[in-house]
Parts: sequence; structure tokens; C-alpha cells
Amino acid sequence: MTTPELRLNYPFPNPENDAERAANARAADDYQRQEEEAAALLDLAEELPPLAAELSLEQVRLDLATAGLHVAPPHPLTDGDQGGVMVHLNDDGQVVVDWLPHARLAPAALDMAEADRPDHEAVIRYEVARTAMDTALATILTGFGYATSRPQAGFGHIILQPSTTPAPAAQAPEPDGPS
Repeated sequence: MTTPELRLNYPFPNPENDAERAANARAADDYQRQEEEAAALLDLAEELPPLAAELSLEQVRLDLATAGLHVAPPHPLTDGDQGGVMVHLNDDGQVVVDWLPHARLAPAALDMAEADRPDHEAVIRYEVARTAMDTALATILTGFGYATSRPQAGFGHIILQPSTTPAPAAQAPEPDGPS
């Protein structure tokens, strides 16, 4: 797979006189200045401490509520009267997002699963809801710019901390543009 060449959209792709070439040179200078400013900002960002897990946790909660989802209060996580999105810190200090079915559905499904009745309506509804909400959460988190990974077992999403390593800078185009 080849990396596409980054090209500046010059005001005059085919300059015909000195004024058009000068406009293209100014555009290239502006582009170079913006690249240098972006690199300086990335250098400043490297000096900042990583985002605290508690701040990340609250931001994820806010974003999911903004998307229109009911976010269950953090404690207790298994309140029998609730269902919705569960956002918490795991033992490693990572933000975890998962779906908590309502108390009317979960116990009935678990009872039927333990009774080896996977085709029971409660089990099917539980599995459909869990799978659909797991997919929806992945889509929403990705759409809101979060990188996620899967836990070792089960459903849910672990929010990955953003990398502090800057991406390689693109090469600035030639100042005169295409001839």
C-alpha cells in the first residue's frame, strides 16, 4: 500500500505569470508556517501529563449522555432497578464502557441459561440486546473519536489513552507549484 502524496491546492495550479507564481509561493509559505506551528503545539503537548483516568471517565460519560444514552450512576454498578450504559474504572485504572440490561431482563435470562434453555425467549432477548448495544457503543465511541480495545472476556470496550507520539510531518510542497 502506498502513501498518497500530500499536495497543496495552489490558488493557481498552472501559473501563467509572476503574480500567480507569487500567490502560489505565499500559499506554500502559509502551509509551511502552519506545519511549523502544528509541530510546536505537538511538542508542547508532549510536556503535558497524561489525562487523568477520572477526567477521561467523566468525559466518556458526558459524551455518551450527549449521544442520548442513559448512563447508569457509577455506584452501585449492579443496582437492580437500573439498566443502561455502565462506565467505570477497572483494576488497572482503564475506563471501561459496557451495557447493563435492566433488572427485568437479566435475571430471567440468566436463570434460563443456567437451566440449559438457550432458546428461551428471555435468553434470546438478552443476547439480542447485549449484542446490539455492544455494537452501538462501539460505533458511538469510534464516532466520538475514542480508540477502544476489547476486554479479555465478555462484552464491553476499554478506552485507550491517546498516543503522545506525534505523527510524522508531511513534506511541504514546492513553492512555485506545478509549472
